[in-house]
Amino acid sequence: MIVGIICSAVAGAFISVQAAVNAKMNVYLGAWATTVLVFIVGLLGSLVPLVLFGGNLQGLFDISPIYALGGLLGVGVVFCVMRSIQLLGPTLSVSIILVSQLIWALGVDLTGAFGMPQLSLSSGQVIGLMVLLLGVIVFKQSQATALQQETSNEATSR
Repeated sequence: MIVGIICSAVAGAFISVQAAVNAKMNVYLGAWATTVLVFIVGLLGSLVPLVLFGGNLQGLFDISPIYALGGLLGVGVVFCVMRSIQLLGPTLSVSIILVSQLIWALGVDLTGAFGMPQLSLSSGQVIGLMVLLLGVIVFKQSQATALQQETSNEATSR
């Protein structure tokens, strides 16, 4: 379990940093060129451990074609995260992304989609989701207030 927690924390860090880097790269290359570059570098980065540690590429013929959509979903992830960070800023964007991820993951758990174990909805899950949604709202309001105060302070100091 601890390895799963560590991997989750590292993934969260990687996603946040990657999103900020991609958003900056987008300024110079454009959204689609950045997305292509991200996946080319990702492919090359994936080939190294594949060669070093091996993998079961024979299994490609055993999986349902629907699972190949994961790559297309990845394109959507990179593009949408990059654009949302440009439009909303990193913290608000990631907050909304986290809520969306949790809602969709809960849907997967409740339906047992993609062969995952089907779980029941608990009141604790509903409460946790509501607390998270409320946290994003409070965060956004706090951010707007801080920005307004900063703008007011700059106008006063001139």
